[in-house]
Amino acid sequence: MEILRKLDSGENQMKLAGEYGVGRATIYDIKKNREKIENFANTADAGTSSRQTVKIGEYPVMEDALYTWFLQERARHTPLTGDIIRQKALTFYEKIYKNANFKVSDGWFQNFKSRYGIRLLTITGEKLSSDTSAVAPFVEKFKKKVDDLGLTPDQVYNADESGLFWRVLPNKTYVYRKESEAPGRKVSKDRVTIMPCANASGTHKLKLLFIGKAKNPRAFKNVNLPLVYKNQNKAWVTKELFVDWFHNDFVPAVRKFLKSKNLPPKAVLLLDNAPAHGPNDELSSRDGKIQTLFMPPNCTPLLQPMDQNVIQMIKCNYKKKLLLNAVIRDDDATKTLKDMNLKDAVFNVTEAWNMVPQKAIQSSWKKLWPSLNQNPEEEEEWESEDELPLAELKQMLFQKNQTELTEQDVEEWFAENSDSFPAMTDEEIINDAVSSSEQDDLEMTLLSPTSPSVKAEDGLKSIDVSIRWAEENNASNDILLNLRKLREMIIKKIYYGKKQ
Repeated sequence: MEILRKLDSGENQMKLAGEYGVGRATIYDIKKNREKIENFANTADAGTSSRQTVKIGEYPVMEDALYTWFLQERARHTPLTGDIIRQKALTFYEKIYKNANFKVSDGWFQNFKSRYGIRLLTITGEKLSSDTSAVAPFVEKFKKKVDDLGLTPDQVYNADESGLFWRVLPNKTYVYRKESEAPGRKVSKDRVTIMPCANASGTHKLKLLFIGKAKNPRAFKNVNLPLVYKNQNKAWVTKELFVDWFHNDFVPAVRKFLKSKNLPPKAVLLLDNAPAHGPNDELSSRDGKIQTLFMPPNCTPLLQPMDQNVIQMIKCNYKKKLLLNAVIRDDDATKTLKDMNLKDAVFNVTEAWNMVPQKAIQSSWKKLWPSLNQNPEEEEEWESEDELPLAELKQMLFQKNQTELTEQDVEEWFAENSDSFPAMTDEEIINDAVSSSEQDDLEMTLLSPTSPSVKAEDGLKSIDVSIRWAEENNASNDILLNLRKLREMIIKKIYYGKKQ
């Protein structure tokens, strides 16, 4: 990874060969295998360490499932030991290979840890009882930090990641029954990770960090994404990804915002103590003016601002959009969900984040920074703009599906927001591992060149209709301007096409 970074900065291959004591052919091979090396670095839970090779174990599907489970439990801050991991390995082996011949030897276990960059086996965090005794001292430490640096609420940020199943409806609808009964079809629980970040005043909401599995999803072709997309083959946040986001996305965005407000170029990013966030010495701007502050273990549910309803609001808004799309079309909900792609999820979750009001973000800091809220005793509920009430969506869902789905089922589905990383079952993890083993072939298919499926002339007719509809239905000026900008873009495309 060091050599790749130095190659990118323009350093000579021969010079690097001498510096690292290897042949020039080795430097060439490293450059040639960039994708494989970067993929491993992004996958390794604890960083690349001193490892020099990338090897595959004898049972790759079982190890893939085990590693997915390990990351899931790590994200949920479940305490893990070597014995627990070994027992889970045996469980997965028996379920996948239908026998118990696997010996969880010390040699295999050490190699497994090395293959996946695992160094820490005992993990503490939110799953343990919350440490209320650490709250008051940290609140004082936080206040002192803010006062010492002379920071305003505009200069104090918080970020937190959360898992999102981006096309799953309540699990008792006919969507699930229909898919489970169809031969060779399984319920889709495609998971991504999202990470909102905003300052304490709510005046600066950064673009969402969105982590998917595919490096170049076909759905993203020729699309300007409204968020920051990164890939990792399990769609988890890793140290490499987070450090990259901090330096290349967070710091530039904060500097630009502070400059626009004529504020000093200094800020603090508040984080929980998740291992993927990396050591503090790697999470500081080069001039040291943009810093990070870590909360103590087991305090995240009590203090983390993004955990105080902000992430839940994003997921709630997203699920409302999912319900609306599932019930408004003539097709059944199963087909609607299957027709969804990652691009749809990206734009829907971006809208869901944009809909979170400024006051809701301010209120999320009340436990850590009480003076921000004028009336902290008042509990407010914020309605998202331009969104159908949940009660109406429920009614539409019941009428369309005509199933035994109850209001409680939908309520429980929305209540899943309380868990940042909804857990997958062993069977779902195994299905994910099996499908991942075919990912390379799938990626080649997805990345094959395709021609546009909609002609510019057809797009122009559709946008003209859309503009007329928007005008007749009193759409806002912003919407009308955006539609006309799109119309102009299509006209230019037609003009230059005819010119050629």
